[in-house]
Amino acid sequence: MDKKAATQFKEHMESAVRELSLSLFLAKEAAPESEFIAIRRSIGHVLAEIEVMLHESIYPDHPELNKLRTDDDSDYSCRLR
Repeated sequence: MDKKAATQFKEHMESAVRELSLSLFLAKEAAPESEFIAIRRSIGHVLAEIEVMLHESIYPDHPELNKLRTDDDSDYSCRLR
């Protein structure tokens, strides 16, 4: 994926993460405790999958898009495998 497409893709993923995170506030207010816990767990799984996908598909070719990356992470992609 070229850098422009990777950047747009990452922006869409970040938007999805924001929306899912915000939905937890609604669920906490509107759902019974047990249902909220199940929703939170499910959303957590989705968020984790998004992060893994970014680390496997986008960041190896475009490490500059990873806001959490530090200069010490010169070859972090091989640590994920």
